[in-house]
Amino acid sequence: MTTRPTYIGRREYNVTDVSAEYRTLAESDEKVGQLLIGQGQYRHGIYFLVQAMEKYVRSTIFGLVNPNTDYFRQRTLTHNLDDLLAFLREIVCSNAELREQVRLQLQDHVLGGIKFGALHNDLRYPNFDERRSSYFVLQTERKDADTVYARLQTLKQFLRDIHQLRR
Repeated sequence: MTTRPTYIGRREYNVTDVSAEYRTLAESDEKVGQLLIGQGQYRHGIYFLVQAMEKYVRSTIFGLVNPNTDYFRQRTLTHNLDDLLAFLREIVCSNAELREQVRLQLQDHVLGGIKFGALHNDLRYPNFDERRSSYFVLQTERKDADTVYARLQTLKQFLRDIHQLRR
């Protein structure tokens, strides 16, 4: 006899504004991140702030393109914030020079030089460093959480202004 699978939650279909749904989820992740940080749970709080960053970017992307198109859905499946931002630049900047200038602005001024692409997994799992032939666990402190929160705020402002690049 096969046991019937149990599902958690209830699916709500016919979401009409995917961009707004991602924004709502991002706002929720941001609040949870702040709550966890307030309780001294920096690693988990930072994780939720990074999740919020990803969802704010997806919200922006799906506000610019048709979210029902398979190509756009597939390109946004990643948890790598750097990859999501590269895709956003492709959408917004048809000119290669402008795309490079936006990349530099994002890298230096918006993200403060932080490579967020690996952070998603580094916060959750022990990771193997090939150069040192050793596993490591990422330790975080309040100052790290404050830095990520500040980068999140800067990213949100950048995303609010991104439409100006499409002129």
